[in-house]
Amino acid sequence: MTAAPDPRPRDAGTGPSGVRRTAWLSPTAFDAALDALVARDGEDALVDLRADAYGHGAVEVERRARERGIRRFLRTAADARHVTPQRLVEPYGLLPGSTPVLRLTGEVIAVKRVPAGTAVSYGYTYRTRGEATIALVGLGYADGVPRLASSRAPVRVGAATGVVAGRVAMDQLVVDLGEHATGAQAGDDAVLWDDAATLSAWAAATDRAPEALTAGLGRRIQRRWGLG
Repeated sequence: MTAAPDPRPRDAGTGPSGVRRTAWLSPTAFDAALDALVARDGEDALVDLRADAYGHGAVEVERRARERGIRRFLRTAADARHVTPQRLVEPYGLLPGSTPVLRLTGEVIAVKRVPAGTAVSYGYTYRTRGEATIALVGLGYADGVPRLASSRAPVRVGAATGVVAGRVAMDQLVVDLGEHATGAQAGDDAVLWDDAATLSAWAAATDRAPEALTAGLGRRIQRRWGLG
């Protein structure tokens, strides 16, 4: 099966360093969540804008919410004292089984085929179990990728899903795509999460709630509305 061509420009989300670090935000998923919120709560519908709307961008989130008649917004911890935690994060698709609004991707900088037992990343705490394809990705803890993801969290490049190999560095991480991965190349997107399953896997691997993951994303990551 041949994958459909990606309609996004190759330089979309490129930051000052020239490396793509992109949070793709789905207007379809977010607007559907807002419509459901208004249908259920009417004038009591509210949207939490704290932590830059959990990393989604408070200015655009508020604008889209106001377009749907929402006038209640949470901006401080005091505002949220009497609101259930689930109600705060549901517009962002951060509850189990819902569709996340935010898809996090980084650019593959280099790809290399290595033999079994190859030591990877700082301190050589990770070694490949067999012959493997490894990919260097331009995302690191300076971008809000938790170091607890080291050797634990999944990353997808093309059709292959691998694991963060070794320690997450400040600007980069390495992915072990396994023995049978083929076709990965520099310039590809590395997807950290894009659905409920992958976001939940990252939450479990890093001991963080999904909303903490999205809220912790750094300023170098470009927010782009328009995916899905």
